[in-house]
Amino acid sequence: MNARTWKISCILALLLLIVVTCRYADKIGAMSPNPTSQQGHFSTLTDSIFIPFIYEFSIQHEPQVMCTIQGVKIEMPVDTGSTGLLIGSPILPNISSSIGRPAHHFFTSSKILYVGRLVELPVSFQGEAGSHATATVPVLIVDKSWRCPAYDPEKDQFECPPGPNGEAPVERDTSYITYMGVGFGRNQPRDGMSFGMPRLNPFLNIHTLDGSSVSMRTGYIVSKAGVQLGLTTENTRNFEFMDLEPGVAHDQDPRDWTMASMCFTANGGGQSCGSALVDTGISQMYLRPNQGVAIPTVQVRNPNKNGNAQWVKRVTPGTDVVIGFPSLDKPVVLQSLVVGEGPSTSPSAVIPLNQTAPPYINTGRSFLFDYSIAFDAVGGRLGFRAERRLSGSNKSPDSSVL
Repeated sequence: MNARTWKISCILALLLLIVVTCRYADKIGAMSPNPTSQQGHFSTLTDSIFIPFIYEFSIQHEPQVMCTIQGVKIEMPVDTGSTGLLIGSPILPNISSSIGRPAHHFFTSSKILYVGRLVELPVSFQGEAGSHATATVPVLIVDKSWRCPAYDPEKDQFECPPGPNGEAPVERDTSYITYMGVGFGRNQPRDGMSFGMPRLNPFLNIHTLDGSSVSMRTGYIVSKAGVQLGLTTENTRNFEFMDLEPGVAHDQDPRDWTMASMCFTANGGGQSCGSALVDTGISQMYLRPNQGVAIPTVQVRNPNKNGNAQWVKRVTPGTDVVIGFPSLDKPVVLQSLVVGEGPSTSPSAVIPLNQTAPPYINTGRSFLFDYSIAFDAVGGRLGFRAERRLSGSNKSPDSSVL
């Protein structure tokens, strides 16, 4: 073999190696269900809009955005702990009572049942400087609502059962009901919203920005300031992401993902690993450890005037709680708090749950004083960006357990 032939052979071999390597890389990328690159796959999708909260973010109240439905302007609460938009029928009087598919929605934290009809409606969100984004989603038009302490979401549906002592349900005024759930992983039967699919989430179904069609990476960022709709390379900078598992209806809707995985400890005890919910809809935090893992608790008078029990459990002030997403061994992010010794932006209460189900944490809205969150509905990821916690006066031990 002369020198020229040898050189040509080497070039051909090198080209063959490059082709095989590229094809193998493409195959590996196609096999990966959750891309882990934090920036590159956003590069061609640049549409995004910021929807500011109307009022300053507070531990006491749900954040709200301004939206318009059927010509009616509504200060709409934003709840990352549920999925679906609820509006009392008196608020939208032009919608006939004869249209819509029967549906119900139950909030496990407040024990409130909503019964009505799903009606497809456009919803317009007000951004900055006159901008707006529009989604069209099924809206639950609420015809009836009750407070239902005895409701079991796994067996009860459209009716509110009597209370534990035979008490009749107390019906609520539907003319004040406005609520918007934008969370994910909340369509399990035990969650009380089995119909809560991504197609009901307005933030995942934006189809126009300022009247024009969008090229948007489906997802959102929630911070203390408001909501960023549409993920881009720029607005996800400085976020650390973790992968989510496919949800129960992922085959029908690839935007359906489970709640985030986490592990936590109390006072350095045994780890409890399960699911976590960052929930802007509540001011308190809920903890459920593994069976056999003890969390120190105290009994306090029930602060809920509508509650049936005179005394309720709270996690003991001074308890050190550490939460790792998705684990404590290899965390993407860690949150640590001492019950009752944080600033005024800490959870209003830390409530232990019965150990009858897998470990679970609901952080409540206080989490957003430490971290902004980003939900990537396309890639199935949850991101965290550290924020400076607002200063505030320390809570007394008494106020932390109410």
